[in-house]
Amino acid sequence: MPARSMAAPQFSIGIDLGTTNCAMAFERLGIGTAQSEILRISQWETGTRFSEASTLPSFLYLLSQDEAAHMPANEPTLHGAEWVPGRLARTRAAEAPGRVVHSAKSWLCHHGVDRNAPFLPWRSNEIPVEKRISPIRASALLLQYLRAAWDARHRGKGMRFDDQDITITVPASFDAAAQRLTLDAAREAGFPPGVRLLEEPQAAFYWWLEHGAGESGASKQLSETGVEHVLVIDIGGGTTDFTLFEIAPGSPAALSRIRRIAVSDHLLLGGDNIDLALAHRIESRLPAHESLSEVQWNFLVARCRDIKERCLSDSSSSVFSVSVPGRGSSLLGGTLGAQIQRAEIESIVLDGFFPECNLEDRPVRTQAGLREWALPYAADSAVTRYLAEFLRDRPPVDAILFNGGSLYPEALRKRLQRQITRWQRGAEPRLLDNPEPSLAVARGAAHFGSIVYRHAQRIEAGAARAIYLEVQKKGFGKETVHPALICILPGGAPAEQKFEVAPEGLELRINRPVRFQPYYSTRREEDKAGIVVPWNERDFRRLPPLQTTAKLAGASREGDRLPITLIARMNDLGLLHLACVSRDLNAQGTWPLEFDLRPPESGDTQNAEREESGDGGMGLGVETKRLESGRTRITTLFSRPLDRRDKISAANLLKSLERILGKPKADWNYLLIRALWHSLNDCFRSRTESVEHEETWLILAGYCLRPGFGAKGDDRRINELWRIHTEGLAYPGKRNQLQWYILWRRVAGGLSNERQEAILAPELPRLRAQTNAPAELVRMAGAFERISLAVKTELCDQFLQTAHELAAKRQHSAPHMAALGLLLNRSPFYAGPEFVLPAVHVQKAYEAFSDLDWADPSLIEIQNLFLRAARIVNDANIDLPKSLREKIASKLQRSGVAAPKVARLRSYVPLVQADRANLFGESLPPGLVIAG
Repeated sequence: MPARSMAAPQFSIGIDLGTTNCAMAFERLGIGTAQSEILRISQWETGTRFSEASTLPSFLYLLSQDEAAHMPANEPTLHGAEWVPGRLARTRAAEAPGRVVHSAKSWLCHHGVDRNAPFLPWRSNEIPVEKRISPIRASALLLQYLRAAWDARHRGKGMRFDDQDITITVPASFDAAAQRLTLDAAREAGFPPGVRLLEEPQAAFYWWLEHGAGESGASKQLSETGVEHVLVIDIGGGTTDFTLFEIAPGSPAALSRIRRIAVSDHLLLGGDNIDLALAHRIESRLPAHESLSEVQWNFLVARCRDIKERCLSDSSSSVFSVSVPGRGSSLLGGTLGAQIQRAEIESIVLDGFFPECNLEDRPVRTQAGLREWALPYAADSAVTRYLAEFLRDRPPVDAILFNGGSLYPEALRKRLQRQITRWQRGAEPRLLDNPEPSLAVARGAAHFGSIVYRHAQRIEAGAARAIYLEVQKKGFGKETVHPALICILPGGAPAEQKFEVAPEGLELRINRPVRFQPYYSTRREEDKAGIVVPWNERDFRRLPPLQTTAKLAGASREGDRLPITLIARMNDLGLLHLACVSRDLNAQGTWPLEFDLRPPESGDTQNAEREESGDGGMGLGVETKRLESGRTRITTLFSRPLDRRDKISAANLLKSLERILGKPKADWNYLLIRALWHSLNDCFRSRTESVEHEETWLILAGYCLRPGFGAKGDDRRINELWRIHTEGLAYPGKRNQLQWYILWRRVAGGLSNERQEAILAPELPRLRAQTNAPAELVRMAGAFERISLAVKTELCDQFLQTAHELAAKRQHSAPHMAALGLLLNRSPFYAGPEFVLPAVHVQKAYEAFSDLDWADPSLIEIQNLFLRAARIVNDANIDLPKSLREKIASKLQRSGVAAPKVARLRSYVPLVQADRANLFGESLPPGLVIAG
């Protein structure tokens, strides 16, 4: 990170890092009459033409080699970058959607994926895996470009970007994890320390206060006209935010006191959703006999984005035409066309997204009827129903400030004003003027920085949401239906105010990673720090787990416990800080709690609730003395030469450990088997003593580390295991090669994309040969969910052909069928949705196998294949077309498959632990909970 100059900043810079557009404003510091200004951003309009604009579209286009070669080398904002943001990228989204990243901001708040993983552009087949970028990297590239754009314009002393005061805006509904990721992106972009965050609705209000007659004039105007509550409705490209402010008159010599009293929950609902709705409508009119491909769909969405903006602006067109390239065709031929009327677009927008409703109405909590990019869009598209829910039990609205590019059309603003007036029995709120709804946030952020610099009066905001931790209440047991939550940070808590909470029995285990499950609420303003309340679905939302390791020198043994106090505060930059502080006078220490930002599919979210929520968890399940004896047995066995009288084998070692530990291996929980790995890892070199030593080591390693994730520290353990791949087998005969395949299949969930492909690459020629591929090699390949879609597609085609040939000859096809079931699975065991193959591959499998007898006992795996490949997962981008699902469901039903299983192909049934565990193919360690 660049060093900041010791000189005082000359400018306050405000950055609106939007889902659809970015904007940057600035205000000179130290000049009382200074006002915010917009920096016009230089960017590529086409591949040959450069232009300036007040906004930078939040799109990133990967240049082809030929395009990169023709870009001017002296353009200061590019610096040889492969990814080009802005207008050119937005244009290319319609022409080459597979090379364009968009909606990066929406991914930042999606806890279901790893925001550090490179999977964008989403489901692209046009660029190699190594060129893809993560949501954090995409956000960093946009910020990096804005930083370069400033420096290209400001070259004087003390003018560089890194020497200024910088504020980045985020939705008010961004939780603490998404806020942290935004700052991570800024850090990656090279921003200086001290960057602060500001809620977008607050920024818009600051802009209105600035331009509406100056801070004192605007504030006085509100109080004199009886305005007590101002509602900011901010609808951008990706999110909808509602924020309610309270205006309290000050003394004649003071400004009115403005306090932010409520923010809405996170809503992934905005202009993107309207684009998707239009695309969905137009798709139904295209003269095609099959659904659009991913490329065609992305092209159509990009065209709908342009049509929407033309229609809702001052365009005089009454009819809009859309052309989509046919499958496998160029842009110039084989196109599919359709038209849509202006009145129809307006109806979709007004009636679909801003319908009239009653104040008692609530959002419909069902699956969205839109095709998505695997983003968790709001289930109900009606902004008005979410607004009604937000205003429930809150003070009447006296004035409204509309903000965001999606609210440019006057018809939308009038519809919302009328709706609120009706809810308030005719009390019409006045409209506060906002002439620049796409720029107000950046301007307000720049002005906010100036206010902070001058130590002027600010909006009293405090914590936007109350934070809670799940705890166990004595007398309720470990598996309560409704967990108890303790408030550790009240809503509205002032910045830098500490809150200390020490619930009875809250302890921290020493020298072992521990985790807590946090929640937040935007509706419980009355809860004080320390209060324990029951969870309910209406008020509370889950956050990613919090984790720490309480390292304490001199502790008697790992796992000893300390009574602790939890300390929470929100800092001046808007970030949440949590820490555990020891209450033991003989063992003092403070350990910060950090969000674990891995997706839930990484496996241990629910373990955190059971293991570290304050009740002490399940523990190893054996006495420490027995564990040490078991570890010694492992070390002793591997350290001696082969002894024919005491034959070394995995079966014998496991039986010996069962006797030493005092329980059958089926009861060894995941903490215990991970504890045994420590000794097995110490014996890594000893495995080379003989074929038997290495075979035993491979079997035990897979058994102890299965499924490769789910326990804290598994990343480190997999790194330790990886040594054997680096060095290879000491005895690479058929016997140990078989265990090699089983080992990697068992721990596949802990292997990165690169590691899975490194293991698979030397085996591909054998798999391609079709003949004599060992069954365990085929099963291993199927278990590798993180391999590229290209390799996965090749394997799928290969296994499909081989399985069909074997089944037709009534030969053993189960390994290939099982592998196909994993490759075509709609809900992977551990990988994210970006690794799911398109539905067309399931279609090919059904066509290949539809003539077989699925009731034949020798083909039982074909039933499992399609139960996995056709299950509804509540993601329209992944689910199969209804017609195909029904064909498969009918075939399974006729083949005697149980009705509850077939029902999962006809309606959405949430996955449970047993469903996910079944994908592993063998028992999971007791206590390990794989989150769905």
